[in-house]
Amino acid sequence: MKLLNPKMNSTTIGMQLTTSHIAEKNYCRTGVRRNKSSIVVLLQGSKKLSLKYTFIFICVMLFACKANAQLTYANLVVQYDSPWTCGKLQLIPVRFKDTSYGLADFAKGSIIGFEQALREGKISVKETNTPGGDDVTLLEVKNHSKKNILVNSGEIVAGGMQDRAFGTTTIIPPTSDKNYLPVFCIEKGRWGKKVKMRSFRYAGSVDAALRKQIDVTQKQNKVWKEIDKQLADKNIQNLTGAYLDLYKDTTKIDTGCMNTFKRKMMDSDSAYSGFVAITGNRIINCELFGSSSLCVASFEVMLKGYMRSIGANDGQPKVSAGEVKIFLDKFLETEAQQQQYLSLHGRLYSNNGKAVHLIAYDN
Repeated sequence: MKLLNPKMNSTTIGMQLTTSHIAEKNYCRTGVRRNKSSIVVLLQGSKKLSLKYTFIFICVMLFACKANAQLTYANLVVQYDSPWTCGKLQLIPVRFKDTSYGLADFAKGSIIGFEQALREGKISVKETNTPGGDDVTLLEVKNHSKKNILVNSGEIVAGGMQDRAFGTTTIIPPTSDKNYLPVFCIEKGRWGKKVKMRSFRYAGSVDAALRKQIDVTQKQNKVWKEIDKQLADKNIQNLTGAYLDLYKDTTKIDTGCMNTFKRKMMDSDSAYSGFVAITGNRIINCELFGSSSLCVASFEVMLKGYMRSIGANDGQPKVSAGEVKIFLDKFLETEAQQQQYLSLHGRLYSNNGKAVHLIAYDN
């Protein structure tokens, strides 16, 4: 993840979006390969808008960045003997050995989650309105508060011209102006001038299988392929290929377990980096953060994503501590090993050489 100084001019910031990233995001709307000129024009034309806009883009080639080894066994301890369990979900806490290390202040100020910010009117989300025209692969986001706002990859905003999921994790600073964040379509249809524009609303997080496509492949066609698979598995047909139709009959997540886990977090004085999530006989993922404040700000959205990842065939958590350790050993022993594993099975976001957010999937 890249936290950008709002004083940087937009040309400098725009250049951080790599050509490969642009190429990976040129599928959208109706499944036809889109011309990438609209994004290129946006970057080239940003110089004229430098007094008006601050563009936040993410350095996605983070495996080439030399992030420090903060999120490794050198600084973390896994609490195998203290799992949190409710229903079909189990969380194995991962905390910092040094409590003060877990309080590292990446954002230089207080942090709140995207859901809270949107609910309280502290952030606005709009379709793009730039010289290059509207672009479904970008959303305009503005921070109206005096706090840093954390947006996690996979978080969903429903409405607008199409439902979208954020494609990266980023911190939006309080002094920023209009920012453009990369997103993935999770609804093939409905884009067009004849559609009635709807305001954006928060819609939780995508499940782990879909989020893996967002974090690992970064390809729109892979995202749609996963959505099509899930819709077919549940015999759901709709005109727009809307991912959220998978959950339209579920008006409430398991609030009992949600509240149980949230109370557990509130009552704890440990500096948590993150958790390994388990359901049935499988590991959902491992998600870690570079500070306990980032973990706390992300905790509820993590829970919602885990709840959506539990399938009808999943039972009580049965993965042993030994199996979890084998999984974690693949990316927590050394920095070099971590980068190699995550290049195929996860994502590492960093800020100024420091690991900020890590998400890993079992291969």
